Amino acid sequence: MQLCTLLLLAASAAALRPALPATEHRRRRGAVTMMGRKFENNKVKMAKTAAANAKKSSYIGKKIKVAVKAGGPDPDANRALGLIIKEAQALNVKRDIVDRNIKAASSDKDGADFKELTYELYGHGGVGFVINALSDNSNRAYTDVGTVAKKANLKLAESGSVLHNFEKKGRLAVNSALEEDDLIELALENDVDDVEAGEPDPEGMRSDGEDVKTVAWVAPTDLGAMQKALVDAGHDCTANLVHEPMMLVECGDEDLEKNLKVLDRLEEVDDVDTVEHNMAL
Repeated sequence: MQLCTLLLLAASAAALRPALPATEHRRRRGAVTMMGRKFENNKVKMAKTAAANAKKSSYIGKKIKVAVKAGGPDPDANRALGLIIKEAQALNVKRDIVDRNIKAASSDKDGADFKELTYELYGHGGVGFVINALSDNSNRAYTDVGTVAKKANLKLAESGSVLHNFEKKGRLAVNSALEEDDLIELALENDVDDVEAGEPDPEGMRSDGEDVKTVAWVAPTDLGAMQKALVDAGHDCTANLVHEPMMLVECGDEDLEKNLKVLDRLEEVDDVDTVEHNMAL
C-alpha cells in the first residue's frame, strides 16, 4: 500500500512538472550533437598528430641508420650523425628514440641498406607531385606509391617529366628569429656562397611547426655547411634538400579536393618521407 502511494505521488509530480519548450529540446539536442562532432574532430586531430609524430620518428630513425653505417655511432666523430641528432631535437623527437636507433644501428652491422628514392606523378588538373622516399626495399616503395596513384586513376610519370617544373634547393627551418643580415654573416664566416631569408610555411606544403621562426635558402652543396654554422651558433634547425616549384598551378575545386586526397594517401605510405607539389593552396 505504501509503495503504491509513493508511485502515485511520483507520477503526479511528473505530470505537474512543466514541459520544456520545443526550442529548449532542440537546443539541448543540438548541444549534444555539437559535443559529438567536437569529440569526433578531436579524435581525427589526435590521430593525425600521432601519425605525424610516428612519421618524424621513423624518418629520423632511418637517417640515423644510414649515418651510423657510414661513419659510426659516435656523434663527435661522425658529423652527419651529430647533425641528425640536432635535427631530431628541432623536430621534438624524444632522445630515447634517438638513442635506441643509434644502439640498434650499431649492433646491426649487416642491417638494411636504405636508399633515397624519388618518384614523379602528375595529379589532377596538371598538378605535379614529387615523392621522396628513404627505403630499404625499392620494389616495395615503388609498388606502394604506384598503388596510391592507381586508386586515384593516376599513374607515375617518367623520370624528369615533373621535376623540370621544380628547382632543387637547400632549405633550413630555424627555431630562432633571425634577420637576413644575421644569416649572411654566418654564411660569410663559413664559406657559404649565398643565403636568402624566407618566411615559415605552416599552412602550405612544408607544414612548418610553430617553433620555426626563420627559413634560410642555400644552394644544395652549401646545405651541410650552413646547418653546421647555425647549430654551432646555438640555433636548432632542420635541413633538407627540397624541390621548390617554379610556378604554382591553379586547379578547380573538384581537382583540388582529389589532389589533397592523393597527397594524404601518399604521406601515409611507410617509405615516403615527404611529398612536394606545385599546387596553389
